[in-house]
Parts: sequence; C-alpha cells; structure tokens
Amino acid sequence: MKTFLIAAAAVLGATAVHAADISARPITKAPPLSPAYNWTGFYAGVNVGYGFGDQTASFVGGDPLIRALTAGTGFGTGTPVPPASYDLKGITGGVQLGYNAQIAPQWVAGIEADFNGLDFNNTASSAFGFGIIAAGNTLVATQKADWFGTLRGRIGWLPTDTLLVYGTGGLAYGQVKETLVFNQNGLSGGDGQGFGYQCNGTGANCMVGSSSRIGVGYTVGAGLEYAISRNFTLRAEYLYVNLGSTSARAFTVVPRAGGFAPASFVADFGDFDFNLVRAGVNYRF
Repeated sequence: MKTFLIAAAAVLGATAVHAADISARPITKAPPLSPAYNWTGFYAGVNVGYGFGDQTASFVGGDPLIRALTAGTGFGTGTPVPPASYDLKGITGGVQLGYNAQIAPQWVAGIEADFNGLDFNNTASSAFGFGIIAAGNTLVATQKADWFGTLRGRIGWLPTDTLLVYGTGGLAYGQVKETLVFNQNGLSGGDGQGFGYQCNGTGANCMVGSSSRIGVGYTVGAGLEYAISRNFTLRAEYLYVNLGSTSARAFTVVPRAGGFAPASFVADFGDFDFNLVRAGVNYRF
C-alpha cells in the first residue's frame, strides 16, 4: 500500500510539472486556411490564334448585256460562270479587356471586348465562255480582311476555384475588302440594251472593281480559363465569327463608244464567316 501511494504521488507530481510547463508556453493559433480564389475584377491581356473557313463566290452578269453573253451553251451566248470555292486561313493576334463578377460560389458572369489583327488574303478564279469566245476568259475574285473586333458577354461555371469553363457571345465587327477582275481572251467589244464594253488586249483587265466595308455581325464560342496565380490567368478559346454578306462589282475599264453605260460582272461572296481558335494570357488588376 505504501509503495502504491509513493508511485501515485510520483505520477501526480510529474503531471503537475508537465501542466505547469505547458501553461508557461506562449499560445499560438493554427494558420488560417487559404481563402478561395475570387474571379471578380477587371483584367487585360493578349491573344494569338488561327482563323479558318470555307467560302464560295458566285458570279453573275450585272446588266442585260453580260447576262445575255453568259446565258448558256450555243453560238454567241457563252456559258454560265461557275462558282469558285476557296479557303480562308491565316494568323490572328490581339488584345482583350474585360470585367468578371463572381455571382455565386460556382458561377461567374462578365463582359469582354477585344481587337485583333487578321491575315486573310484569298483568291478564287472561274473560267467560262464569253459570247463567241469559248475559252480563256476568267473572273478572279479576292477577299481580304486585316482586322476584326468583338464585344461579348461571358457566363461561366467553376468546377474548381481556379478553373473557369465558359460560354460567350455577342457583337462582331471588322473590315472586309473584295476585288473582282474580268480577263478576256482576245480583243473584242459589244453593246446592247444600253450597255457596252471594250476589251483591248489578251489577258488585259477588261473589267475591274472593288469594295470595302466595315462588316457588322455576331460571334459565339466557348473556352477554358485557368488561374495560375492571384494576378495571371491562361485561356484557350474557340469563336465562330460572322460579319455578314459581301459582294463586289467589276465595271468595264474602257468605255464603249456611243455613250453606252459600262457593262459589269457581280461577285456574291455570301457571308464572311470563319472559325477561330486561340490562346491568351490575362493580368487581373
């Protein structure tokens, strides 16, 4: 019994000493948990990508005389001008500016504007019979775009704090230029129904025309954006861009003697639209 009491007293004494030692130490709190990433705020960045699409130019006479000379097979009536297809393709790059608002723990809404250079310069050629000249006549159409921009809304979902999956859509605009040239095989001219033309050399540009406009249309797309730090995000994005329909008219270069109105061809390019894949980096303010 005496031995037991001595052992108990020793245990109690050691416990008391340990408790006193703990109470003498300074109290420290556990480090706070890292806050969740928040997407709210302004940002600006740069992007680079590749644009591509398929286009078709359709050709018709722009007046009764040219329509008669390309009406169909047979002496003096030529052949209808077949349409010509070509690829739009080129590099694009630009800048973007936007604002995000994290409207719920897993939802982000925002608005973004971008402005981009575009390297599209493409040509389509079509051969046909023109009047009594059965071969060697061509219409050459070119389509060119140097820049475009968009103003889009964005809505996204956060599978994790730092990964945003989003859809986007809105206004698109850009400059679109076209040219149309008619080259005839040989010297000839003609007139009828108040219109006339004169071609003075083989392969010469008998009819020439161009157009330039600021096309306005729409864009839709989707993308992924990933926050690599508090201030920087990386993104990958796809956009479909449509800038509306375009056309060009080529008039005879040399007037037909006798006061005839200049004859013409018309190229209808349809909608100027293309697909765009690009990557970008943003800095969040």
